[in-house]
Amino acid sequence: MTKEDKATLTKYIEDKDYASVIDYCSSKIELDKSDYLFLGTRGWAYIEIEEYDKAIIDFTKSIELNSEYVQGWFNRGRCYYYKSDDKLALADFKKSLFIEPKLSSSNYYIGHIYACLENYEKSIEHFSAYLLDNKDEEVLKLRVELYHLTNQNEKASRDIAELLSTEIDKIEEIESLNSARVAEFSNIKSLDKTHEFSDIGFVNLQDEKCSGVYILEFSNNEYYIGQAKKINTRIKQHNKNYSDIRTIYFKPVEVDLLLSEENKTISTFETNSLRIRNLKQIDFTNIFNEACQQRWINDLNYNKLSGQKFDNTIVRESFKDRFLLFKEKPYYEEVIQLLSAYFKSTIPNFLASEYNYWTITCLPNHLKKAGCISRVNINAVPVLSIFEEEDKPLSFMIYASKLPYLRYLKQNGVDSLVNQITPFKFALRDVFIEKTEGDVIALLLNQAAFKDALDNPLVLSSLRLFNLRMMNNVGKETKYVRKPTHCLDLADTIINLIE
Repeated sequence: MTKEDKATLTKYIEDKDYASVIDYCSSKIELDKSDYLFLGTRGWAYIEIEEYDKAIIDFTKSIELNSEYVQGWFNRGRCYYYKSDDKLALADFKKSLFIEPKLSSSNYYIGHIYACLENYEKSIEHFSAYLLDNKDEEVLKLRVELYHLTNQNEKASRDIAELLSTEIDKIEEIESLNSARVAEFSNIKSLDKTHEFSDIGFVNLQDEKCSGVYILEFSNNEYYIGQAKKINTRIKQHNKNYSDIRTIYFKPVEVDLLLSEENKTISTFETNSLRIRNLKQIDFTNIFNEACQQRWINDLNYNKLSGQKFDNTIVRESFKDRFLLFKEKPYYEEVIQLLSAYFKSTIPNFLASEYNYWTITCLPNHLKKAGCISRVNINAVPVLSIFEEEDKPLSFMIYASKLPYLRYLKQNGVDSLVNQITPFKFALRDVFIEKTEGDVIALLLNQAAFKDALDNPLVLSSLRLFNLRMMNNVGKETKYVRKPTHCLDLADTIINLIE
């Protein structure tokens, strides 16, 4: 292969013109079938267009011509890897390392293969060799999990500390994400105890045909607030959807003011501790204001309870049978105790925020294969999941904010942070990125460690920050509509246990 050949191929590769790479190499191979470099380059181009079988043929020929052609062994190994033929891939990657021990990319693939084969020690060995020459956060995260699987928790904690150290310069940005929120509306009016709503401009709906904001009052004392340009058409739709509407109130509003007036009415109802069925446009600051949020952040013993307990017959009946099955489980009493402790310490205003902001599942069918027996969701993010596995203790996965750990790391250094987090299994995962905004760390705990975590100030602070931020994000969904799944009997049992 001449310099001119290399220049031509480089231009094609930079333009991602793989077809031209293949055509050019093919023309050269026709002239000289002994040039292993053209075979290797064409094989590489075949990989880029996922023609792995053709690539394997080319690489096989290239290493037959030159058994020391390391890229031929390495790239054929990649082909086998992508075809999920781990045995052949492993053999080729090992051969490439034998020829060139400094080829760290081979260690990368070998590490992945051994992880899939559950040979975790070998996987750690090769990932560690790869990391000596490469800064790769994803591989470092994988090694954390492998260390946990082999009970090397201190080494896992050191990797976590190293990963967190790369984010110290983001502390101010993450602090901004977790700051106390200010309510959109101030000077919210207290409603008259009769709840007839004339004091905020609403009257019983008659035969109005103008635009406006309406209130549906249900027989269980819940409310729904909405807006409509044609009120009669909208009410007809609601009458089809709801059979328990008791009264309808209406307030004429100009079209361009509908959204603002609707939001203000929702805020008024929430602030006055009235239960509403709206799942969008609600605002957690209405039931947990800026002063409460600031105190929640600063005082780990603080929680405020307001409003009325959620109660809905349809929701209760939906999971009644599953709750009865749950009660028969040998771990039921222990789980209730642990969940009560979790709610008391980490869910802000858990009374008023139930259902609209947080929900809890009970033996969820869609998570049966995963062994999940219960899950607490805030803003459709599973902030706490509990799993059962045969002949093993229950395991708990909780999401938390990285901020307290970043602050601690900056102030006290790596060794001190490692000592703090080693008793718990941490994992950095890119989960629910849009909702968590990149500030999330997972804790994987057994029952004893879960209890200890709730008594650990650093862990507790991170849980409280994360859950508060998820609460503050509820009601602002734009790309999806939440469909709450809530076991009301389980929620009642947990809350009733809290002093």
